[in-house]
Amino acid sequence: MTRTPNRLRSGERGAVGMMIIMWLAIVVLLGITAIDAGSIAFTKFRLADVASTASTAAANAFRTSPNTVTACQVAEASIAAEDPSAKLAKKGCVINPQTSTVTITVRKEAHTIIASHLGVTKKFTKVSATETNGPTAL
Repeated sequence: MTRTPNRLRSGERGAVGMMIIMWLAIVVLLGITAIDAGSIAFTKFRLADVASTASTAAANAFRTSPNTVTACQVAEASIAAEDPSAKLAKKGCVINPQTSTVTITVRKEAHTIIASHLGVTKKFTKVSATETNGPTAL
């Protein structure tokens, strides 16, 4: 049995520990990326639901009294009730009087761990959703 001299093994000291630390760092980074992506996707789906509810409420209000200001106020109230942190976009309430359909655009920033703090990914955290609906059938 031959022994490896200490001088050869000394360069390998800590190599396994370094590999473990690097793999853990990669796993943590991938985990945080997955959580941020999931948060952005969930916010997008939730915002689409909020916009759909608001556009239906506004279309029903417009059918009751054909006043665009009132219908858009109903949409804003619906958005505030569904998700207080979501906001109606500028010019985010468009009503087509011929078809009584209402198009609503809602904006919100997704809550993320890292993406909202990095300049490169910050734009992905600003989510918007646009939905068009008519009044519900009676």
